[in-house]
Amino acid sequence: MDLQHEDTNGYLTGSGERRSNILFKDVAELAPETTLTVQMTYNREWQNTTQGATLADYQSFGNNYGLCNDPARQCYSGYQPSTYAADFDYIGIKSRLNSWLTFENQLYTNGFEHSYTESTDPSQRSLVANGVTLYNAAGKKIATYANDIPGKYADAAMRAFGDTLRFKAHTAYGDALLGIWADVQKDRRYTYAVNLSKNSAPVIGKTGSAYSYDISDLNTSLQPYFELDLHPWHGATITPGIKYTSFQRDYDAAVNKGTKAPLDAAQSYHSWQPSIAINQRLMKNWSAYAQIARGFRAPPMAVFQAGSLGSIKPETTLNYQVGSVYHGRNWMLSVDGYYIDFDNYIAQAQINVPGQIGTMSTYVNSSGAIYKGLEAEGQYALGWGFSLYGNYSVNDATYKNTRVHVASTPASLASAGLLFEDPRGAYFSLMGKFVGPSWGLDSLAKSSGATVFANQYRISSNATADLAFGWRIHNIGGYLRDVTPSLKISNLFNSHAVSAFAGNQNVGNAPLYWRLAGRSVFFNLTATYP
Repeated sequence: MDLQHEDTNGYLTGSGERRSNILFKDVAELAPETTLTVQMTYNREWQNTTQGATLADYQSFGNNYGLCNDPARQCYSGYQPSTYAADFDYIGIKSRLNSWLTFENQLYTNGFEHSYTESTDPSQRSLVANGVTLYNAAGKKIATYANDIPGKYADAAMRAFGDTLRFKAHTAYGDALLGIWADVQKDRRYTYAVNLSKNSAPVIGKTGSAYSYDISDLNTSLQPYFELDLHPWHGATITPGIKYTSFQRDYDAAVNKGTKAPLDAAQSYHSWQPSIAINQRLMKNWSAYAQIARGFRAPPMAVFQAGSLGSIKPETTLNYQVGSVYHGRNWMLSVDGYYIDFDNYIAQAQINVPGQIGTMSTYVNSSGAIYKGLEAEGQYALGWGFSLYGNYSVNDATYKNTRVHVASTPASLASAGLLFEDPRGAYFSLMGKFVGPSWGLDSLAKSSGATVFANQYRISSNATADLAFGWRIHNIGGYLRDVTPSLKISNLFNSHAVSAFAGNQNVGNAPLYWRLAGRSVFFNLTATYP
């Protein structure tokens, strides 16, 4: 049983948070070769949600600016309360049926709900962006309140039920795995306009309704698979496998997000996904591996919200990976390369929807994309408990036949540092981390409504350092067996570099960003009773 509660003002201004978690797990032995596991978790969180800030606001109000404290503006923290609730529960049984066959089965359910109120643009400080206009049921304007705060109430709830079943057979040639995963997910989400200056009263719009959307969604997944783990010659492991995915989405919108009209539709997708991997031990301390696999991703629900159902195809990939690992007497080195070929790459884009003023965010098929990269990792033991560690990767993700980079994919990543571990108790680490440049957006909507893939909002590279140390004190005596005090200092040099793109403001279209949180210090004391 584990219980946790957290209460904080938050690093960003106005972003207070409270969080409570409970976990229960029990494992019972029903028979010498059969165990039953029951686990239940429940999490609940309250917070004022931030949406990023403009560079001008960071400069004026500080690097930790998130929300303001002025009820006359949309950025007021009191207008942005969010409640999150999530749970995950399962019951599983594992049994050895005989000397060569084992059986596992898990029944599970998980749920998530996010209910919140927010202003139309929580990042907006300008009073010009205020104003609420009321219409009657026939869509005729009846009143305008120029100084009132426009906003919305939204609720999104999901509940899934599923089962995983697996058999594992051990033979003289290797292991065979046969299984199936089944999942049914029910989703309900809706939002309607409100006047935050008048106790969140609903605001009827031009369509004669306050609702921006009201959607129910049912997803059914079935995924059987078969995999072999073969050892055809000394030092080799070959793992061929095949997986079949069947996915059905039933979509029922009383008010659709893009068109504001009802929509009752369904789509189904099916795909075979073969894979094969080989791992070869070349020497006692040196091995190499390679893998080829096919991937599949059904279009997300947002595709239906634009009303053009037939234009989005499922995303498929071919994934290639090779690598090698070598362990010396006091050092190790691993290198890895990957190449992923996306067909019908599903990208987020801003499009112009007929019947709606302005644009909305949805998903579109690009011509495809290529992800590729190289990674190296190494560690060297200096002696006396000290060692050096380093990791570096260079990555490239671009749309096919273009020089447009996929958004939020850093060109390189690196980390390096000094580690210390004393068997008698003390430990220490000083690690530096580097994130290379990336782009915030990779698509834009022209005035005609056409989607064009082009990069916008470059995010520069940033570097941080973390320091951690502690001491494991064993056999302390009295009521305690072990005590471990530890201290961690994150972002040691207090960097506030821009780290990510957060979208655009509704009025003026100014770009929003996230910055790195400043230096933080965390002290922890762990005690173990006999």
